[in-house]
Amino acid sequence: MGIKENSENEKIRKSVDEFYRKISKDECRTEVSPEEVSESLGYSREMMSQLPKGVDLGLSCGNPLENFEMENGETLIDLGCGTGKDLFLTRIKYPDSGILYGLDRLAEMILKAEKTRDMKKFKNIEFRQGTLTSMPFEPESMDKAISNCVINLEPEKQDVYNELYRILKKGGKFYISDIMLKKELPEEWKKSEKMHNTWVGGALLEEELEKIIEKAGFKNILIIKDEVTDAYAEKWGYGLKIKEYIQRGMIMGEK
Repeated sequence: MGIKENSENEKIRKSVDEFYRKISKDECRTEVSPEEVSESLGYSREMMSQLPKGVDLGLSCGNPLENFEMENGETLIDLGCGTGKDLFLTRIKYPDSGILYGLDRLAEMILKAEKTRDMKKFKNIEFRQGTLTSMPFEPESMDKAISNCVINLEPEKQDVYNELYRILKKGGKFYISDIMLKKELPEEWKKSEKMHNTWVGGALLEEELEKIIEKAGFKNILIIKDEVTDAYAEKWGYGLKIKEYIQRGMIMGEK
């Protein structure tokens, strides 16, 4: 990687960190409520009502929980766990699964997640601060991995999938929800700080993403595409025109 490219990547990471730090402190709000976004993605009101207010920040663009089941004792990691919403819902649904791990770049998100965990007395959930390109976990330590609209925030996606391959056990599976492109973005959108902060600027075409995943070593790759919801498009102030360019992807694979 050249010096200029590395500098640009660090600039993107810094901008992303600042944006989500503001969200974690409730300093950045949008017109569409987090509850509206989550409900539009299939999170039931009944399930969400079991979590304290403030856990759902409306940062999802999909619902990976619809696509997997946990066996007793299995471990799972949430890449970019934020306040821990998907981990807490997994624990409620699968009380006898093994340890659930949350990884996030921001200490502010980890602190909020730990506060909820302790308040609700959720067992066997651990949170760690770290990056997607250098995950603080042992090789072959996870049975399953999930992520909900986070990997697009990291410029070096090949490094992310390489790390994911390293920490998953043989036969381990991942379930990742993220934004994908239908067609190339306009050049000004690619350079937009807002677009990078809200998953779009770093989105890839399906063939680009599949090539990265295959290169990491994964097999049985399945990508399910769907339209982004109106609530998602409106929440981030794009307007519905953005739907010409992006779609939701549920990305699954096996080591």
